[in-house]
Amino acid sequence: MRILYIASAYPLPANNGYKMRMWSILSAIADAGHEVVFETFADPAEMSGTEEDLRRVCNDYGTVRIQVTSLSQSRSYFWRLCTIFSALPFASARFRSTEMQARLRMRLQEEAFDAIVCDNIYSAVNLEDTAIPVLMNCHNVEYLILQRFAKQDGYSAKALYARMEAIKLRHFEAAMCRRAKLAMACSNTDADLIRELCPGLQVVVVPNVVDVTEYQVTADEEEHTIVYQGGMDWYPNRDALEYFVRQVLPLVQKQVPEVRLIAAGRNPAPEFKALFSDVTALEFTGTLPDLRPVIAKAAVAVVPLRIGSGTRLKILEAGAMRKAMVSTSIGVEGLNFEAGKEILIADDPVTFARHVVELLHDSARRKTLGEAARNKVVHEYDRMALERSVASALASLEQSIGTEAGKSQLASVG
Repeated sequence: MRILYIASAYPLPANNGYKMRMWSILSAIADAGHEVVFETFADPAEMSGTEEDLRRVCNDYGTVRIQVTSLSQSRSYFWRLCTIFSALPFASARFRSTEMQARLRMRLQEEAFDAIVCDNIYSAVNLEDTAIPVLMNCHNVEYLILQRFAKQDGYSAKALYARMEAIKLRHFEAAMCRRAKLAMACSNTDADLIRELCPGLQVVVVPNVVDVTEYQVTADEEEHTIVYQGGMDWYPNRDALEYFVRQVLPLVQKQVPEVRLIAAGRNPAPEFKALFSDVTALEFTGTLPDLRPVIAKAAVAVVPLRIGSGTRLKILEAGAMRKAMVSTSIGVEGLNFEAGKEILIADDPVTFARHVVELLHDSARRKTLGEAARNKVVHEYDRMALERSVASALASLEQSIGTEAGKSQLASVG
């Protein structure tokens, strides 16, 4: 098939969960022998040095330069107010672009495509109505993130706004999914939510994965070191870190005074770091080209997420590196990890701290849990699992196209 792939961000370097999933799916489509034409938003600076890799996967590509307003930075407040009375949620309004609309219109007028892949619901906002079958890649169930934020923030003005936006986003998400012939979800949990959102839509699970061969990083384990991995320019990660530092870490320190916490992730804002100036046990790595050496040194990886959707690649990465992990239920949501065998799960500070202390004190238990986690990743979340799922999704789409073409021919004969 010849496929037009529309995204809302540039996929390289694949250094966060969103880009990792996009790049894996793009690569899987190309490896299956399909021709890919790629259109996305990008800053020329971020493309530097990556064009050759992109050309190996995409037969052609085009970009539109846009400054996307961050969902989690204060400068977005003015634009949020501007869209408060709009039926379109702010999260999607950020991506409206007349230039991108024109590029897509020209592509579809001048070239023939068998299918269109929208990399998320936001990438569909500039796509005009078309008879070409659309496949929607669902990184998350987007409205659920806002619902969970509102729940955590209680009855503040931000929480009230988030509830309003969640309602609008749910309607928008359903409308975008109704445009698709088929959707790819990253877990059975998300697939069920998408089917509820858009009854009748065919949904195929295409799991988030890692290439386990790239995670054979070894380092001397620092037995009192905990790591939390996550981009600090994403609010759910900041909320998770603050929750752990303020509610869990003090309980751990009572039994392990020498404990050290590494916050490994890009772009921690100075004002966010300043919130923890009193916590000497906390260290921020800032933006690094490769977090694997940092993770490799840790004794325990924690995932104290309270807000989110989709599945967490940070768990798959730590698991691939044989790390013993403690997570909330939301952190491990959608992943087929067995509690107590491949990961420890806790949703309150006391239990979370107890699990962390137990692992810090028991190297044999850490090793057993880490080996089980790696085995889980190898058998269910390696790259081959995604490639099989993408091939299945495209085969289902081709079958659907063939069935509809056959019906059209019969109708014309009749």
